[in-house]
Amino acid sequence: MTAGHLNRRQLVAALAAGGLLPTFVASASTQTPRLVRRWASGNSVLTPLAVMDGQILFSGDKTLGRIDPEFATPLWNVPHHLSSQAVYRPRAAGQLVIAGGQQELGAWQLADGKPRWLHQALTQVGTPFVTPQHTYVGDGHELLALNNTNGAIDWRFASTPDTLASYAPTVASETVFFGPGNGLLYALNKADGTLKWQLDDSKEWQYTRQLYVAGKVLVAGTYTELLYGISIDTGKILWKFKVGNFINSHHVSGDTAYLWSPTGWVYAIDVDTGKVRWRHQTTRYGNSAANWGPMMAEIVTFEHRVYCLDMNQVLHVLDVTDGKELLRIPFAHDMRPSVSPLSGSRAVLASDSGEIQLVQW
Repeated sequence: MTAGHLNRRQLVAALAAGGLLPTFVASASTQTPRLVRRWASGNSVLTPLAVMDGQILFSGDKTLGRIDPEFATPLWNVPHHLSSQAVYRPRAAGQLVIAGGQQELGAWQLADGKPRWLHQALTQVGTPFVTPQHTYVGDGHELLALNNTNGAIDWRFASTPDTLASYAPTVASETVFFGPGNGLLYALNKADGTLKWQLDDSKEWQYTRQLYVAGKVLVAGTYTELLYGISIDTGKILWKFKVGNFINSHHVSGDTAYLWSPTGWVYAIDVDTGKVRWRHQTTRYGNSAANWGPMMAEIVTFEHRVYCLDMNQVLHVLDVTDGKELLRIPFAHDMRPSVSPLSGSRAVLASDSGEIQLVQW
């Protein structure tokens, strides 16, 4: 029987085989994803995926690779030979891919996956931030600037003796911003790592994490319930936004910061003022069927849409202008907390089995 004449039993079997059968009854706003393509990564556990010019970078416990969604096989997929699994999202840096975990951080050629250099942890490698020239990463009690050409340490900032520098810094123009976990936020000269200014708000935070720069404002999330807007020039706190619970994930695009609060809201916040532009309720008490699951995946924006993957394996698509929920896209099997939207109502996601999938709705 042709695909155009599948009966209901055959359709259900086909969806189940692809791991795409919804686990609840679809509503009018729900669309079932269609599996377009799948790739075996060679990994049991995948890190979050990365998008680079419409292509996908992936890494995991065994391999590192690059995928063009239009091709049935990866462009390359190589053993990374790390002593432990990669845990950080791979990052493109010019003609290199930077990837690794807490024991090592390495560089591979973007074109073919050939290894270039490997940085062995001095103590413990944190989450990196990469530019075409340097990779900025915490290692133990220091922040290092690794030269992307050869992995050499061009400079180090070693003023955090009481904490492990685990979270990623960020870079804007000639400044590196770094919040290691000692209650301080540092602004360093990108050229040599010398201190420009520091901000102590340790009464309100321990860590600052997920740092983004938009214009002249550094947006910083904390382990407390506050999101900050900070002047990149002076370190002055411009605004604080109280979320009502810890901030699990936030994202900045243009002049707007997006975050999900466990109190049951997605917020869109003006970066310059800290004012709420819109909010979308994700938890309605007494209406459990409509509620979202908790969110671990980072919020993503793409082509005027906001993408939120919850822990019930439902991808929620909101309008970037007003926060209206446009679609719910359910998955039957467990996905890694990462979604990479593509043009044409498509996305690439990673399953808990180590498989990477291209879906369309």
